[in-house]
Amino acid sequence: MFTHDIYRNVRTRVIVVRDGAMLLHVAGGDSTGRDAYRVPPGGGLEPNETLFECGEREVMEETGLRVKVTGVAFLREWVAPSRVPVGEMRRYAEAWELDEAQLPDHGYGLEVYLWGEITEGQSAEASVGDHWARGGVAEWVPLEQVPKDPLFPTELKALARDLAEGRKRVGVPLFTSGLGDPWDEPEWGAFRKAM
Repeated sequence: MFTHDIYRNVRTRVIVVRDGAMLLHVAGGDSTGRDAYRVPPGGGLEPNETLFECGEREVMEETGLRVKVTGVAFLREWVAPSRVPVGEMRRYAEAWELDEAQLPDHGYGLEVYLWGEITEGQSAEASVGDHWARGGVAEWVPLEQVPKDPLFPTELKALARDLAEGRKRVGVPLFTSGLGDPWDEPEWGAFRKAM
């Protein structure tokens, strides 16, 4: 739903790539009768939680795998109705079996896509698929296959193709800290870590 509630509308998704495959859920289909699609593990923020902590917790809850979030890959945002047409909002309501009256006249959503790595000392197959309460199954999908399947968001198809062709992953730094002081010394290598 599009609202201005941070705990509903700020979400993380974690991109985990290992041995030429991406960790994805096969999510259930919607009421339109379309086939199931894939998504990276992730979910909404909880109170007093950073984006990185949210991503690590959500991957554990949904797959049983412990990951270390290492950076921000990209952001996706929605602004309704200026960037999300009314017709798209109506299709959204229908697909998810919502009463159209539940759709707000404005709202904002942000998904933060994070890079994650499996922590040392565990199998990459540890309980994959056993934990997701909504019935989806997590699986390792070869990077070459990712662009051929239904996937949300579709931008991941281009990312998977680039990674399969040997391009370096990209990202941006995230600074989670106190308010700071304008005279503080910066972390000089922060932008180099993201590349």
